[in-house]
Amino acid sequence: MLFSYEAIDATGARQSGVEEAGSESGVVALLIGRDLTPISVRIARPASGSDNPRGTWKRRESGGRVALVLMVRELASLLGAGVTLEESLRTLIESRRGLALETPLTSTLALVLAGERFSTAVRKQSDAGALALPSYVVALISAGESTGDLAGALGRAAEQLEFDEQVRAETAEALVYPIILVLAGAAAVLFVFSFVVPRFSKLLAGRQVDLPWLSAAVLGIGEYVNRHALLIGIGIAALVVLGSAAWKTIGAVRIRGALARLPVLGSWIRQQELSRWTGMLALMLQSRVPILTALDLTAQAITLADVARRLRLTMGDIGRGESLSRSLAEYRLLPATALSMVRVGERTGQVGSMMGHVASYALEQNRRQRKRMVALIEPAAIIVLGGIIALIIVGVMLALTSLSEVKF
Repeated sequence: MLFSYEAIDATGARQSGVEEAGSESGVVALLIGRDLTPISVRIARPASGSDNPRGTWKRRESGGRVALVLMVRELASLLGAGVTLEESLRTLIESRRGLALETPLTSTLALVLAGERFSTAVRKQSDAGALALPSYVVALISAGESTGDLAGALGRAAEQLEFDEQVRAETAEALVYPIILVLAGAAAVLFVFSFVVPRFSKLLAGRQVDLPWLSAAVLGIGEYVNRHALLIGIGIAALVVLGSAAWKTIGAVRIRGALARLPVLGSWIRQQELSRWTGMLALMLQSRVPILTALDLTAQAITLADVARRLRLTMGDIGRGESLSRSLAEYRLLPATALSMVRVGERTGQVGSMMGHVASYALEQNRRQRKRMVALIEPAAIIVLGGIIALIIVGVMLALTSLSEVKF
């Protein structure tokens, strides 16, 4: 797929062109590898009769995650190149004319010009839902304003946002094939019961045949599916609607928490959460965010309620003077190897850096677990679906062999 892009090089000059990649994230990674800072990435489509002044390619961006990552990365690059905050915001607004992010960026600029701090303006837009930025991004912006390194803080925020998007994309990509496999197998079983099995039932209609129990069960299910096809279709549609409603009502966080209690899938989810919260904590500590604030914001961003609760308990211990490593060990938030790295960081004053190494190790472990999980799902799905189809075939064949024992 072709993507058109705009980027900023190391000198602050704008670059544009067209690249071929599988996704927007792939183009972003390619540009970063060339020491270019992406500003916008769009699917390249030829414009027919378009008045687009930007060129012959156009796509309306949304305010989605990729667009937010590109926005934060571009702002960090502009500030790092010595451009003032006001001019940087005006540049962002100009490059997003007619797009979803234009309105919140314009409101942010208006608040800054009215005398508000940039972090306060961004927080107001986030609270209003106009900018779907995580709370830790606002905390990093505030820390960057306090230390005078706003560009560096925004750069680290963009890195964490890119990390989150990478984990999400890798997870979705890994589950595509197992989901397709299960759906295709289920469709094949439904097709056999709907069209194949009923034809064999007609061969036995009106004949007195002593069918084996397996054949009787297969033919009975096939006849039921054939007679009530419309009802079954309505039932499947109702289950989809009810499942969607339950997802919205219960919430993704609670469902994820319930899945985290399962044997294999739960271990993978917990490891994924470990890589996320250690990465966020490392990022904020490296940006000189106070440790209690960093822990609080990290707990807010966690989707597993039990892990968030234990992180908040560490805040009380640290407030009473205990060390971070001791508190994390007490509440079993980190494995032994990771705790040793945190202890080294406390002795050397590099807790943020060591926590970053913990996050990298946890991410690698998560990738390995994901590969093992996918490796288990595929053969399990093949065995289960293949076994069902094999039982159907055996039942039908036994019914056919019973024809030789027909009693008139």
